[in-house]
Amino acid sequence: MLQIAICDDILEQTVMLQKYIRQFCEKNGAEFKLHLYTTGAELLYDVEKFDIVFLDIEMPGLDGIQTGRKIREKNSSCRIIMETVMIERMKEAFFIEAFRFIVKPIEQAEVEEALAACMKKVLGSGSVELYYNRIAHEVHQSEIQYVVTYDSYSEYRVKNKMLRSEASLRELERQLDERLFFRIHRKYIVNMAQVQSYRNGIIRMKDTELPVSRRKKREFEQAYMKFDLKYR
Repeated sequence: MLQIAICDDILEQTVMLQKYIRQFCEKNGAEFKLHLYTTGAELLYDVEKFDIVFLDIEMPGLDGIQTGRKIREKNSSCRIIMETVMIERMKEAFFIEAFRFIVKPIEQAEVEEALAACMKKVLGSGSVELYYNRIAHEVHQSEIQYVVTYDSYSEYRVKNKMLRSEASLRELERQLDERLFFRIHRKYIVNMAQVQSYRNGIIRMKDTELPVSRRKKREFEQAYMKFDLKYR
């Protein structure tokens, strides 16, 4: 699920951004959660968990540039999208590695372009083409619980359904976000974000338990610990 924050002290701008973000995510089938802030200080309490932050440059107290610097100290991977009416301040934003700039008044097309670019970079936001009852569906990787591989096809567990792909194992592993997915067994690939618990070589997920092979046990434990520290 995409964690998206809006930090803007002007209510009208926040309402408009909410609308554009919601429409974009719903149109593209992306699961998301919005978090709203009116000051940089409020935002910084929670910033470690965000994938995308819409940040107004001109705010009372900590302005957007100062807030952006502090964001980078706590969360190096989130995508910062700066909102501004002051084009001359854009140079300052390069030092906080702003991903995109949106010039006020905010246009829906600019917001959608920025979100589309972000989603290509954010963990598990890429999609794969899968089939259910022979009908093709574009599925976001973050929604995949696990994959079962067979000789000539694979099955994906997505929202209590098993969808199918004819892609080869090599193609499958090329498509899936390696930060998110791990092969625990010659037959199983799991989405680490969907793992609820792990103990004694058994992964527990919603309504499912899967074994980790002896050969993969140590490697998985290290990868899962790293994932847990970095992304949860």
